[in-house]
Amino acid sequence: MTDLPSSAPAARRPPQRRGRIVFLASCLLVFVLVAAGLHFLGPRSAPPGVTMADLHGVADLQSRFNADRSQPRLVVILSPT
Repeated sequence: MTDLPSSAPAARRPPQRRGRIVFLASCLLVFVLVAAGLHFLGPRSAPPGVTMADLHGVADLQSRFNADRSQPRLVVILSPT
């Protein structure tokens, strides 16, 4: 009997690489779903009374920070570099 040539096995990725790809795809999907949820279900504006201040120096920051001693305070510094 003659064996017919079997078709070449389908090119498959090694299990480790396939697992990594599945993990990364899952992480990406979770990230996209969380970002979409925050975008569509999150608040559209800040609560009343919350404002952002443009400070012109350290003294201005210090005086505004010390003026609100009885309230929680958050300092956010954004830099272009």
